[in-house]
Amino acid sequence: MMQSLTAPAGSDLSAAPKAVRWIPKPEVPVSPVLSLAALLSGDDRAVASVVDVGRPLFLTAGRMAIAQALRIMGVAPGDKVLLPAYHCAAMVEPLSLVGAEAVFYRLRENLTVDMDDIAAKVDGRVRVLIATNYFGFPNSLTRIRAFCDDHGLKFLEDCAHSLFGTHDGRPLGSFGHYAIASATKFFPVRDGGCLVSAAHPETLAPVRLRRQPPLAQVRQVFDTVEEAVTYGRLPLFALPIALAKLGKVPLRWVRGNAPRPPAATNPGLMRAGVPGEFDGSWVDVKGTWVSARICRAASRRRIARRRRRNFQTLVDAFSGYQGFRPLFTELPEGVVPYMFPLEVNDLETSFPRLEDAAVPMQRFGQFPWPGVTAETCPVSNRYSRRLVQFPCHQELTEAEMQTIIERVLRVLEGTRP
Repeated sequence: MMQSLTAPAGSDLSAAPKAVRWIPKPEVPVSPVLSLAALLSGDDRAVASVVDVGRPLFLTAGRMAIAQALRIMGVAPGDKVLLPAYHCAAMVEPLSLVGAEAVFYRLRENLTVDMDDIAAKVDGRVRVLIATNYFGFPNSLTRIRAFCDDHGLKFLEDCAHSLFGTHDGRPLGSFGHYAIASATKFFPVRDGGCLVSAAHPETLAPVRLRRQPPLAQVRQVFDTVEEAVTYGRLPLFALPIALAKLGKVPLRWVRGNAPRPPAATNPGLMRAGVPGEFDGSWVDVKGTWVSARICRAASRRRIARRRRRNFQTLVDAFSGYQGFRPLFTELPEGVVPYMFPLEVNDLETSFPRLEDAAVPMQRFGQFPWPGVTAETCPVSNRYSRRLVQFPCHQELTEAEMQTIIERVLRVLEGTRP
């Protein structure tokens, strides 16, 4: 199904709800937060990463990497880009930078590409196919690349959920002509995305990125440490942060004058599915120094080992119940998971109760792009209504993992048959 980047006539996606419900903030971090262990563990190149594919461009966010890739690939107005029907708005909005049309294809229940549906949608205007390794699990990468080569298409491998990992003995990100990834999903940083190319590394070399101003760099350092202190990490910084909040340092001046990324570069602020949110002026901006430094210092082995352990803990805790099930029950070698997806039959009813219980969670694909319906893809329609994701990142403690499990089971009233 083809969709342009214009909302249907009469739609009002930005309308605010009539009633506002207070939702408590989870005391368990949904994303990695900075800790001493994250900085002092040292790196280990034995764990494969997208950045091993080639010298990466380090940008502010994954969506900016998508936009940069489309521009480098020469996508122009009137061209089409194949996108999965299960998506977030950040995957679609970059197309507005080059004036391309989005064509949404079907997925199978395991979130791999429906190759037959893709074949039916290819015509003379399709230039690029974007495929996602959802939640860290590889898609049908070899088949997708072969299909693209046979049909003269560029394959953009979306590794936003899979910065680490391998498939068929190769690093994720090496199958696409280009690949993008998101640092914020795997590292305790607040900005960062990358673009690499195994097939055409020479096309990235001429790209020149602008540094962010010094005040923006300072803001990222402060916000990163402040978030860590909020969740009980870096206790030595608790007093300086508290004093800053009391105004003992010119925090307001720093925050008020340092340019902040627009909503389109901040997943937490962007209104899902609202056309016009993408700000192309950030496509040529480099990620902050502190984010790049943390990404280089963090141990890959620690990230992979702890994420796999936490994911398996959640598989064991949530398997065998009526009313909900883990989307993935097996954790193949080489997979470094992003989050733990759980399919809940009555999620629309349960989700507000999970929020009230302060459960850390996200809902990827909850708001499909306008016009993407059950007819477009029954699987993505089902998952957009019934999938919720819980954190399994490397900075979670055993007590925090137990908190997640206990609260979810209490809300969902899980019983094994």
